Amino acid sequence: MTTQLVRYEQARTALAAVHSYDEVKDIMDQAERAAVYARQANDSELIKYATEIRVRAQRRAGEMLAQTPKATGAAGIGPIAVEATDRNQPTLAEMGITKDQSSNWQALASMSDAHFEATVEAAKDTAGEVTTAFMLREARRCRPHGKPKTGPKADAIRQELKAADERGASMLCSYARLLLNAILASEGLTEDERELLAQIQKATAEKTGVFCNEV
Repeated sequence: MTTQLVRYEQARTALAAVHSYDEVKDIMDQAERAAVYARQANDSELIKYATEIRVRAQRRAGEMLAQTPKATGAAGIGPIAVEATDRNQPTLAEMGITKDQSSNWQALASMSDAHFEATVEAAKDTAGEVTTAFMLREARRCRPHGKPKTGPKADAIRQELKAADERGASMLCSYARLLLNAILASEGLTEDERELLAQIQKATAEKTGVFCNEV
């Protein structure tokens, strides 16, 4: 085995054994430094190894974030903002994680093992490295619709829509009001949310002929 491959295997083993975000962050930072060095040295094999480990660390961080109770004030720690309840958990800001990073990493974590591994190999074969952007495009392209959301917030939305329907109110207007309230209540939009709003804007423009600035 080459030294690079040994270090790659050691990093894979270390990622599987981590128990805290700080440990994952340390591996992520080491991989980033290795990738920078590899580019300077024009070492194509090390670039592949380093960028792959970095993305694997991001995925592991996403898995940990998805399993961690939400901290008070950290609504939106996952792909969809929810009410935060746990006062003992650190917020994203306290952990040094942006909302976009949290959303992206959890999108990587949502990929099946087979899908993730196949995409890693495709990235190395086509781009010579494993970038987060490449992985996210594939993750979102094949993202399953999943099960209906559950919980008090989801139930409240369903009840509101049901009441609007019983009043004879337009469902489009009801959904639009819910969307507007969510935007007004948000401290910032994730990449997924911006993409969805852009799609809504495009569909609206096609139906009405009225075009607005991009989100």
